[in-house]
Amino acid sequence: MEKIDQKSKKLIEENYNLVNKVANFMMVKFNGIINRDDIVEFGIFGLIDAAAKFDPSKNENFKFYAVTRIKGAILDNVRKLDYMPRNVREMSGMIEKIYAKLEQKLGRMPSDEEVSGELDVSVEEFNGMLYKIRGASFLNDKDFMFLDKTRPESLDAIESKDAPIIDSLLMEEKKNILKKYIDMLEDIEKNVLMMYYYDELTLKEIGGILNLTESRICQIHSKSILKLRAKLKSYE
Repeated sequence: MEKIDQKSKKLIEENYNLVNKVANFMMVKFNGIINRDDIVEFGIFGLIDAAAKFDPSKNENFKFYAVTRIKGAILDNVRKLDYMPRNVREMSGMIEKIYAKLEQKLGRMPSDEEVSGELDVSVEEFNGMLYKIRGASFLNDKDFMFLDKTRPESLDAIESKDAPIIDSLLMEEKKNILKKYIDMLEDIEKNVLMMYYYDELTLKEIGGILNLTESRICQIHSKSILKLRAKLKSYE
């Protein structure tokens, strides 16, 4: 945990409401599988981290910076809880590997029919699997571990007081990589991700806009995240 000075304490006090706002959003995201008190606690860790590392000289908007840190802390800690049933984790990992395998073979992302064929199930059964793994479908820092291998050695020489600079550079690289891969998704997948993560609409609200059921939007979201994770693991 970072050292907290008076300026950081003030930022935490003034922006504590952000934790509740993000927690409410994440409760919908996890569909009630995680206790709200745990989500709030993880969010507080993120807010403290944001306040300690915030550098006002870079003219960043603290609220935006803090929300990113709060969400990240919640996702990272939820993953550590390992709350998903083993069969769901295995199913998610299996489908992710199939996406990676077929993409390498075909030179493009496979269709639903091609993935379901590899799984030896119908497209309808495949969609049912995507719905079942909805709680396991999100990205976190572990999906970007390859950046530790590709980051310039010069970053390691930067003094610890400049750690926020490193964080900012890596965060920007993550955004650029994700944008590159999101652009490779189908239009409906891109739209769902944009509305869910950038506009922060619920799956039900997105379904209303796209005239699709909430469960169908959930399936599209799961599929999009699995595609992104497969791409990230093949990143060079």
